[in-house]
Amino acid sequence: MSEKPYRKIVVLDSVIFFPEHRRRLEALADEIVEYNTCTTEDEVSERCRGADCIISCWVDIPHRIMEENPQLRTIAFWTHDFEHRIDAEFARARGIHVPAIPDYGTDSVAELVFIALLGMGADSAAEPVPAEAIAARLTDGVRHFSRNNKDCLDGRWLHEYIKTGQRKLEHPDEIREETLKGLTLGVLTPDGLDDAFVRILSHGFRTNVIYSLFDHPHGLNIAFRPIDQLLTESHALVYDSRTLPAECRPALVSGRYLAAVDIAELDMRRETLRGRTLGIVGLGRIGSRVAQIARDGFGMQVQYATRTPKPELDDSLGLRPTSLDNVLTGSDIISFHLPHHGADNFVTADMIRRIPDGTTVVNASVGNVIEDERLLFKRIGAGELRGYIDVYRTLPPRAELRGAKEYLTATYRLGWRTKSTVGLKTHKLLTKIAAGARPAELSR
Repeated sequence: MSEKPYRKIVVLDSVIFFPEHRRRLEALADEIVEYNTCTTEDEVSERCRGADCIISCWVDIPHRIMEENPQLRTIAFWTHDFEHRIDAEFARARGIHVPAIPDYGTDSVAELVFIALLGMGADSAAEPVPAEAIAARLTDGVRHFSRNNKDCLDGRWLHEYIKTGQRKLEHPDEIREETLKGLTLGVLTPDGLDDAFVRILSHGFRTNVIYSLFDHPHGLNIAFRPIDQLLTESHALVYDSRTLPAECRPALVSGRYLAAVDIAELDMRRETLRGRTLGIVGLGRIGSRVAQIARDGFGMQVQYATRTPKPELDDSLGLRPTSLDNVLTGSDIISFHLPHHGADNFVTADMIRRIPDGTTVVNASVGNVIEDERLLFKRIGAGELRGYIDVYRTLPPRAELRGAKEYLTATYRLGWRTKSTVGLKTHKLLTKIAAGARPAELSR
């Protein structure tokens, strides 16, 4: 008799399982059946027959599926946004465990806000800001941000390919992007290691900064490494090709680094983020991380509007709670971080009209919070506002995005897609499935 907790797990759509996840998945059930997607309710019914565990992300689970399968013990969602996919109360009343993954992309989404802002900051008429110029090139390389912007405008949407079953990812190397937090950055030139740069990378993004080939005053957030050790430990490099020793050059073309930034190639002139006022609408997990990066990394002034005040963050980061109107009308940059349910059309057309000219608007949370998406794109396209958008009411509206591209940066669902975030997301799913399982023999 099998000792596995489930007899049959059915995966209804393109959940990403790396090899490390597959080992855990295979230990959970005698039989595992996977599909890339389902298109009809009858198809879902046929595929779920006999399952005592169902895994879904984008596929709806109607009452019928639970009524036809009294043996069902778990219906798990590989997402945080699942309430519209299932009547969870109906399922739980039947004794079915309904786990989801509410927190997996906090760092990757929050980082994306600043990667976009850094990418929008180049200005040949402005003053040199070396720390932000280097950080812009570095973060763009780690998240392939410029490439994703181009793909979005060209209609190449990896998220949609995964969702519709056109693309199946099975190994972390198939995801190019990575989260910055926890990475090790090796610096090989003193010109790339000033206090402002360390604040951005170490205090803000929380990368590990190490250096070699030069002397530097001792600091708690950076550490020296012999050059061979640095080249081995580092995930990304900052160097100056004009002074780099010849023996280090082969490492730069090895392809093993997520990014390798040559400061000799950079135009350092740009509009700085430092000292600007960031207004945050919604101070949950992601909004709070955005506030922390803004204050600790960039020295920005942060004001926010939220239904749930965070006095502990006010004290530790020096944040300023204020009204929604003040955030909308008194910020240089506005970033929306609202929940996926209960905030539909929260940002009304009137609010969009009241945002002053020259403001930068960021939405990397939920597309449906913007009541009149076309009005927002119209104001951006006219040069009244600048913007970065990663989420939309449906698919990216290519005509509007292209029409506004002089003042708009656009990606599509890039916030969650890094090796680390996907890896964590699936591990959390499997942990919750295992925790909700009763011994298999009790269901036989």
